[in-house]
Amino acid sequence: MIVKIDNLKFNVEIADNFIKRAFGLMFRDIGDKALLFKYNKRKIRVHTFFVFYPIDIFFIYDNKVVDAVRMNPWEIYKCKEYSNMMLEFKSKNIDLSKYIGKKVEFYE
Repeated sequence: MIVKIDNLKFNVEIADNFIKRAFGLMFRDIGDKALLFKYNKRKIRVHTFFVFYPIDIFFIYDNKVVDAVRMNPWEIYKCKEYSNMMLEFKSKNIDLSKYIGKKVEFYE
């Protein structure tokens, strides 16, 4: 699956089972891919325990970015907005705030 947000494009791995959702990016390097989590509407909490590099996260609700954060290893963050998807990827050192409100497109 390909996910596109404005000028960003990601090959995506979907966290579609308990193990993938529980471990996320812990203990592994996803390279240039991104990891997509789908869940019921909520203000989700995330952590970067055992993720040994900075990551960027887009929180998505109804195919629109509603929050974004850059996290270093060993941090905790609670999304400020309700979301039903989350896209995690290696930090690209970009201004995440410019993507708030942008449409998220999905391609097979």
